[in-house]
Parts: sequence; C-alpha cells; structure tokens
Amino acid sequence: MTELDNLFDNKNTQTGNEFSKEEWIKQKIESREEAYVMLEIATEELDNPDSVMAYLDIQSRFDRYSVSKSLLIAYQNPDATRICDSKTWQKNNVRINKGEKEIVILEPGKPYTRDDGRTITPYNAKKVFDISQTNAAQRTLRTKMPDARVVIKALIRTSPVPVEISSQLPKETKAIYQPGVKKIFIKQGLDGDEIFRALSKEIAFAKLDNGSFNRNNLEFTAQAVSYIATSRAGYTPEPITAVSDKFLSLEVKDKRAQLAVIRENANSISHTINKALESMNKEHTER
Repeated sequence: MTELDNLFDNKNTQTGNEFSKEEWIKQKIESREEAYVMLEIATEELDNPDSVMAYLDIQSRFDRYSVSKSLLIAYQNPDATRICDSKTWQKNNVRINKGEKEIVILEPGKPYTRDDGRTITPYNAKKVFDISQTNAAQRTLRTKMPDARVVIKALIRTSPVPVEISSQLPKETKAIYQPGVKKIFIKQGLDGDEIFRALSKEIAFAKLDNGSFNRNNLEFTAQAVSYIATSRAGYTPEPITAVSDKFLSLEVKDKRAQLAVIRENANSISHTINKALESMNKEHTER
C-alpha cells in the first residue's frame, strides 16, 4: 500500500498551470497506468478471508459496479457507500472535506474501431470521493424489512431446481443441493436468516452445476454468491473462513473472471428477489 501511496503522492500535478495537450495526455496515461497497477495489487491481495469479505461487502453495496471498479474501491476505501466525482458532489451543493484522498477507479471511455476492424473500449482513471469524505449528512435509511416468509418465497423463485422441506437431513446440514435428483432439500424449523443463508448457497451450487458437479471445487464460489445475496437481503451473511487453493492458484486475470461469475450469479438472485417482492407487493396492494 505504501508504494501505491507514494506513486500517487509524488505525481507532478502542476496546480495553477495550464496543461498543454501533450502534458494532459501524458498525465491521463500515467493516471490510468497507476490505476491498473493498483488493480493488479488489489486482485493479488485477495488471499485471505478479510480482504475477500471487504471486496464482497463493496460488491453487495454497489451491485451495478464491475468487478474491477469494486476491487479498486474496496482496496482504497472498504467502507464506501456512495461515491461521486467532485463535479457531481459540487452540483449537489456538497463540499469535499479538506485533505481527503481521492478514490481512483477505471471508467470506460468512448469505443473506437481499430484498423483491423476490432472495436476497442478504452479505460481512463477517474477520481471520486465517498460521501463520508464530504460535508453531506450521512443518514442510515431505515427501510421496513418484508416478512421473512415473503423474502424466502421470493428467494425460492430464483432456484433453477425444486426446493423441498426435509426432516431427514443430518443434524449439521441445514440445506443441501443434490445434483443426482436436481433438487434442493432444506431442514424444517430454521429461522428466516438461517434459511436465507443456507438456501442461497445451495441455489448458487445449483446455478453453478454445469453437469460435472464437484461440491468442493465450487464451495468458495457458492459461499461468495450467498454472501453478497444475503447482505443485500438485509441479513448477516455467513463469514468467509477460508479462500480456496483453487482460487489462490489463479492468475490475476482469471481471478477477476471468477469474481465476475460470482457477481453475475449474485445479481441474478438479488434482482429476481427484488422483482418477486415488487410483484408480491403489487398483488397485495390491488387486493
């Protein structure tokens, strides 16, 4: 982290002077390269439960953000909840606190077509600030949580396989996806949060089953999907206690590809739940 801080702090910002076009381009390129270096480091440092959960917490709060953007935010400000660039904060009459250090992210630029016909989307570094770095009032929005039974009913709608209640599961097993019969079995008598944590993980397993199911190989991915989905539903997720050797052995590019799979499946569950809840609320209102 220290090397990255020095990298940014030692930049020649040339404040008060106008940049020539060449100087402006040079600074943009340098900023982008610095952001890419930080992204590589942020990805490499996903080697322990705490750093993984910091990333998953950001991804759970910023569902529309890409893996790369979420990694950069988690690396620089893991407690971020709402980010904007300085111009946007200014338009909303919000002032950035003196001495605050920017969060650097990568934003897609305007696509262009190369001579060989390939369409390329360039990325540029962008400086943003979290609401905690401003004078804006931070309010905790207290939303009324729907009945747990309604949430679980919506969660079940996201499952690609049938879900059945079972009284035959082992004591320590709260839910289990059985690839042989393409069903998820869940234990009777669980609390709402227990049901959501256990069921969302098994639904993730079912979604990840590509025909050659291996529970051990998919354990970390399914747990990460459940972590995000559970957080978004307002429940406390099951902590990540270990990072799989399989994930740790991946190259940084492949790690981000795996995180993209996690993000895609978590978003699929969360968005389907939200749509189901909206539909249920509409049906209730129309009665």
